[in-house]
Amino acid sequence: MTQQPPETSSVPKWPDTLRYTATVILTCIRFLVTLPYQRLLIYNTVQPAQVIKKLASSGFEAGTTGREELWIEIAAWRQRKRDELQFVAVAATVMTAIITASFSWSNVSSSHWTGPAFWYASLSLCISAIFLSAQQLSLLSLIESKDASKDHAHKPECERPGATRTIRRHLRQILIEKRSGSLIGGRLPPIDIEAQGGEKQTQELPKEGRIDTRDTPPLTEEELTAPNEWRWTFSWRVMFVWQCPIMLITYSTVFYMVGLFVVVCTPVLETRKWGPDSYVAVVYMASLGVSMSLFGICSYGAYDYIHDDHGPGRRLYEELGQRISILSNGKIFSKETNASATSTAGKGEIAHRGGELASMQCGA
Repeated sequence: MTQQPPETSSVPKWPDTLRYTATVILTCIRFLVTLPYQRLLIYNTVQPAQVIKKLASSGFEAGTTGREELWIEIAAWRQRKRDELQFVAVAATVMTAIITASFSWSNVSSSHWTGPAFWYASLSLCISAIFLSAQQLSLLSLIESKDASKDHAHKPECERPGATRTIRRHLRQILIEKRSGSLIGGRLPPIDIEAQGGEKQTQELPKEGRIDTRDTPPLTEEELTAPNEWRWTFSWRVMFVWQCPIMLITYSTVFYMVGLFVVVCTPVLETRKWGPDSYVAVVYMASLGVSMSLFGICSYGAYDYIHDDHGPGRRLYEELGQRISILSNGKIFSKETNASATSTAGKGEIAHRGGELASMQCGA
């Protein structure tokens, strides 16, 4: 009597399906929400963070080239964010002056109520952008590692005493450090309270079945800087925090333009009797269409000259595919990674070369 093979269950894996559906929905939301400033988000925030994650996961022991490269990339990321935040502060100040001056126009009182409403919303976003950019600029300057002693003046900053602690504090501004009892030998890394903005740290009493690590000696510098693939993790929550100022000023500009359109074009939108106000609205709509078209063409063309693995002249659908991949999981999509993902589809994660691509773009 032959034994029948067990029947395979055809029940769908609902958790995986729900997870995939949630990922698709989140990707669509990210794509639509970040569309007005997508290039800045990718080139100034997401891709540099991926480069730093790759270098940090590869280890940054003292005296190695990886440590120096990591230090350079962190410094470049911080400088980029400083430049971006300073631009946001200046742009938000200018926008505030423009909005407040616009309220004095004579046709505002006779326009549709949505026009001034969008202007008030734009003004609130500008004020928030000013304060948030100032706060983040102070956070970038909070952690410094300048050893001015003569004994170490000949050493580069990344090799001076305390550089490991400073690098970890910088990394915590960009990535998330996963801590687990099984990190290295069952020990937890020390908690840097100052790097976490003075947040009060509490230690729970060990529960049954857990190891009491309160008396465990801290990790050594070699253990802290050793290669570890999962220790430093890319986080969209952190990316949202650092891109929030540019998001606020971008949507403030969008809201102002919408309000301006409503205020100027109210005679046409409400089909009032044709007169000087209607003629002004027609001329404004024509100039708006020309200016927005030129802005879109020149904006796309300017970024198209940034070289990467796809080349400067890639097709539109390739550009969209790359953006969707980045906004989905923070990784770069390429033909090489697609082939690798086909061979490792069962692992659930796409192998990529995002660090190399982003490194090239950081130096562009």
